[in-house]
Amino acid sequence: MPILAGLLVSLFSGLTTFLATYLSKKVAIGLAAAATLGSLYGALVVFMNAAVAPILGSLFSTSYGQFIGLAFPPMAGTCLGIVATTWAACTLYAWQKKALEVFVAA
Repeated sequence: MPILAGLLVSLFSGLTTFLATYLSKKVAIGLAAAATLGSLYGALVVFMNAAVAPILGSLFSTSYGQFIGLAFPPMAGTCLGIVATTWAACTLYAWQKKALEVFVAA
């Protein structure tokens, strides 16, 4: 019996170690992907505010530019950032939910 107990403990500890390693790798990859997406969207917002805002600012001084300003306000970069951040948070939540479902099902 002690040999059987040692065998079962060894098998279950090995299985537990394997599952913990596998799931932690999946979670780490998901978090890295979410951080990468967040960084890319942040860079896009910074680029948009730095490059496009001065061009639109000079356009808004004309009468035609004021008409364009109604369609594309100076706050567009910030709005894009809010939408991108919300999308990244929802994606991260979905990945976390899938990871937990795999963990609970195992």
